[in-house]
Amino acid sequence: MKLIINIFSFLLITSFAFGQTKSKIEISSLEYNIVELKSEYFPNENRIIKIFLPKNYDITKKYPVIYTLDGYSLFDLTAKYVDQLSKLTIENDYDVATDVIPQSIVVGIYHNNRNKETTPNFSKYSDGDETIYLEGSEKLKNFLFEDVVPYINTKYNTSGYNSIIGHSNTAHFVICLPFQKNNAFNGIISLSLSGESENFKRKIEPYLTTNKKTNIFIGYGTKDYDFNEFAKDLKGKVFNNNLKISEFNANHNEMPAISLIQGIKFLFNEYRNIEDFYIESNKENFDIREYLKLYHSKNKKLYGIETQIKEVDFYSLIQMSINTKNKKALNQIIEYDLKVNGYPTQTHTLFFYNKQIGDFEKANYLANKIMNSKDDLENRILNANLESYYDFYINDLKNTEMGIAFFQQGQKKFKDNQLEFSYFIAKASVENNTQKRLGKTNLEYCLKNYKENRYFREIDLKELKEE
Repeated sequence: MKLIINIFSFLLITSFAFGQTKSKIEISSLEYNIVELKSEYFPNENRIIKIFLPKNYDITKKYPVIYTLDGYSLFDLTAKYVDQLSKLTIENDYDVATDVIPQSIVVGIYHNNRNKETTPNFSKYSDGDETIYLEGSEKLKNFLFEDVVPYINTKYNTSGYNSIIGHSNTAHFVICLPFQKNNAFNGIISLSLSGESENFKRKIEPYLTTNKKTNIFIGYGTKDYDFNEFAKDLKGKVFNNNLKISEFNANHNEMPAISLIQGIKFLFNEYRNIEDFYIESNKENFDIREYLKLYHSKNKKLYGIETQIKEVDFYSLIQMSINTKNKKALNQIIEYDLKVNGYPTQTHTLFFYNKQIGDFEKANYLANKIMNSKDDLENRILNANLESYYDFYINDLKNTEMGIAFFQQGQKKFKDNQLEFSYFIAKASVENNTQKRLGKTNLEYCLKNYKENRYFREIDLKELKEE
């Protein structure tokens, strides 16, 4: 095989308008390379591929590769979607976690004779096999397997996770790739797929049902009349975690723009996926350290990339523990955050977690701890969240006396917040018909000394007085 390579740099230019009365134009550019390959499978031809690299491409990292056939219509669209979906946003050294797929390389395949290279083998014979390519498609397959993929793997730092996109004729081409020897692709997006023979259907259905190796996304349009019956039929018959068949309100030409973003996301459906935490955290031997190792190894195995759980996802595990009332998992995560990450959890946050999870004894301990704290930050946090403490004592613990005692402590401690603490004492007393004299005294204090605050209005005081 001989490769002759010419590399050029181009920019994809996109304009966006912002505002209503005034508009501002921002130019967003995606840089890519154009490469011309010589191949024994297409003699006397220059085969063009375009290559988009992630911003800040790092030679020390590995990247999945997304190949797209029909480069003239799909490359720019795919590159823009991948760029947006994998966008890393770092603000003040903090990862805002805007990426929903890992940063990836995009390679566009341009056809010199699309009909010859991609026409499906629509066999009219009952024993025909549409997964066997016609001569032109066989050459295209060999070009991909033996020329393009090896070139990309040699030129760039790839992770080994390759996926490929096809639409219409090329949708049929890509769905047949798993039946080829030495298939190089782990993910497939097949848009506007058609299948003519019953034999093809009999072959493809069991494969899609049992496939465990390849993520396959099949998209069809409700108005794509000549290219939707096969996928519609499959959707009602075939079920597999590695398969997603989706319907879109689109005609044939609209399908890529409308459906491709969903397909790309499905290729990486396990990236940043922590849904398995619900199952894993309820196992008797659950260990947060082992779970995080599993998270890392899963992404390494599936996509060939090194990942650590993002901070926003780590803290989502806390809320997931709370949602399932899993005290063991919650305590493990908090301890891990302190001992491994070096982040002690604020007392109020611990109070809030235990309030939500239903550990009221611990929440009460933490409420009193923050009330007696001499730390200025904790004092300010307490005064900014008095409603949470009121709700805890009155509605969670259902102990009005304990709640009143808590706010009386605050009344004595925080001279600048007399108004707010007096209000909650009055509210607890009046609404729960207890310690009426104390409630009346505090209500009168609030009426006499009212000023605008975050917790109540004058009308709220008048309503309390009328009760």
